[in-house]
Order: sequence, then structure tokens, then C-alpha cells
Amino acid sequence: MENFRKKVIKRIRILTVFILIFCVYIVLDVFFIRNNIDSENFINSFQFGLMFGLEMLAIINLIKLNKVVKSDKKLKLLYNKENDERLKLIRSKAGMPLLLINSVIMIISGIILGYFNTIIFLTLIITAGIQMLIGLFIKFYCLRKF
Repeated sequence: MENFRKKVIKRIRILTVFILIFCVYIVLDVFFIRNNIDSENFINSFQFGLMFGLEMLAIINLIKLNKVVKSDKKLKLLYNKENDERLKLIRSKAGMPLLLINSVIMIISGIILGYFNTIIFLTLIITAGIQMLIGLFIKFYCLRKF
């Protein structure tokens, strides 16, 4: 269990670095980037919303992990949840690891290519969203089936 505690502490450190990066991006966006460009730009608004949402999720996850590290009972529950064979089977049937990586790559490339063409941006973001929704439906279907 001590090895798992070290893993959780490593996750806390990684989340802290991500939170700092997101904070720096948001501060730069609010004070420098938005002053130099048209504030009605949809792509920049999407980027700001995405970074803000990711930061909030990271903060919530950081709070949960800090509570888990302090309690042996919660640490054991998290360990059992992460190593549940049934959930691993459902994730693999739904194609979750590859689907999530593919969707994140599509979103990042959509944001980068959005500076050159808005249609490409919208196409990649919408297809990544639909792809994640289909994966979510498959996951819920497998949860009910298995």
C-alpha cells in the first residue's frame, strides 16, 4: 500500500504543475493576449474556457487526492477501485485508452489549426466531442451488460 501512496503523491505533484501552467496561461490570456486581438474570437474564447475548465478539474482532483493520502481507508478504496478487473474489462471493451488519447490529439490539433482555418477547428472539435460521446455510450452500455 505504501507504493500506491507514493503513486498518489506523484499524481499530486503532477497535478500541481498542471495547475500552475494553467494559471500562468489564464493570467497571460486575460492580461496580454485578449488586449492584442479581437475579443470576439471564438477560438481564443474556446481555449480560455478549456484551460479554465481543465484547471477546475485539476483542482477538484487535487483536493480528492490530498484527502486520500491522509486516510488509509480512502487509500485502500481508491486502490481497489483502480484495480477492479470488471472496470478494466469495460474500459478495454469501450476502447477508452486509445479513444481518449485520439480525442485529446484531435482537440489540440484543432486548437492549433484553428489559427489558420476556422472550419478545420470546428470540424476537429465537433468530431472529437462526438467520438467521446460514442465512447461514453459504449461504456455505459457495457456497465449495464457486464
